[in-house]
This record gives sequence, structure tokens and C-alpha cells, in this order.
Amino acid sequence: MKTIASKIRGMSDERKCVILLILTILMGFLLFYTYIGDSENDHEGIIRLHVIANSNTVGDQALKLKVRDAVIAYMEDQEDLATVDETRDFLKGDLNRLETIADGIIAAEGYDYTAKADIGVRYIPEKTYGDITFPAGNYEALNITLGKGEGENWWCVLFPPLCLLDEGTENDPDVVSQDQQLKLRWKLLKLLNNDQ
Repeated sequence: MKTIASKIRGMSDERKCVILLILTILMGFLLFYTYIGDSENDHEGIIRLHVIANSNTVGDQALKLKVRDAVIAYMEDQEDLATVDETRDFLKGDLNRLETIADGIIAAEGYDYTAKADIGVRYIPEKTYGDITFPAGNYEALNITLGKGEGENWWCVLFPPLCLLDEGTENDPDVVSQDQQLKLRWKLLKLLNNDQ
């Protein structure tokens, strides 16, 4: 019975090259898919909201903010969502409702395109909310694309519900008490520190 080493020595150089090439390609695929798997969601426990405008016209950008406000208002009413898993499951089951909300705003403003909602992992650039900075990376996100989705976009943190604290929304500042703000900030800092 020949050993592997003796079998390799008996092969032609051409055949050895082919085998090495195949092994190199297989290792490359293995490393690539291992890397992709590791970067699927860099920040567990956080769900972001991403609204993409149809275009960069003034009207489309203003519409994006109205859709954002309507989605945030709808999510504020979902007080029973206490965990990231509950929030994810709710969003996955409610994508049609979120599209209907966005489509209603679009139609009310006189536009003829529609919205598409989905949830998945997205690369999001660094964003600072007050004194909390979210590093760039892959986050789970609710994505709402308006029309062609070729315009500037808007991001916030949907869970924990930091969108309520974002200065860009039209929410009443009294809705979230100082105590709630501190609890949200503590929870977010804890989640971000666990990632590092």
C-alpha cells in the first residue's frame, strides 16, 4: 500500500499544479464564506431603520421625512415589543402594513410611485446620536425604499428605540422621559460595548 507522499512523488508536475490550483481555489472559497458569515451582523441586538428617498429632489427628500415620521409613529404604538427578537418578528410579519403606511403618505402627497419594505443586514456608515456613536458596520435593518430608491437616505435605531430621541423627527420631546432616555442610552452603550 502506497503512502500519500509516495503517490504525490509519482505524479507529473502538471498534475501536481492542477491539484494545488484546485486546493487553493477551495481554500479561497472557504475563507471567503467564513469571512462573509462572520460579518453578517456585526452588532447583534440592534435593529436600524433605513428610509431611502426616490430621488434627491426637494419634494422626494421631504416625502422621505414624512414616511420616516409615520413609520416611527407606528412603531411607537407597539409598546409590547420588549426584545430585539420580538421586534424582528413583528417587523417581518408587518412588512405589508409598513408598505401600506408609506404608500398612504406617498399617495396623499400626490406621488405615483410605491414603497418596498424589507428587513435584512445592511452596511451602515458611522452615525452619532447625541453622545452615542454607532460604528460603521453591518446592522440588521428595516429598509423602506421609496420609488426607485435613488435618493439620499436616512438612518436611525429602531431597537432599542433610539429613533424616539433623534432630533430630526417631529416627535414630542415629552414623550420620552429623562429616565427612559437614560435607560435607552445605557442599553445601547452596553450593546455597543459587547460588540467590541
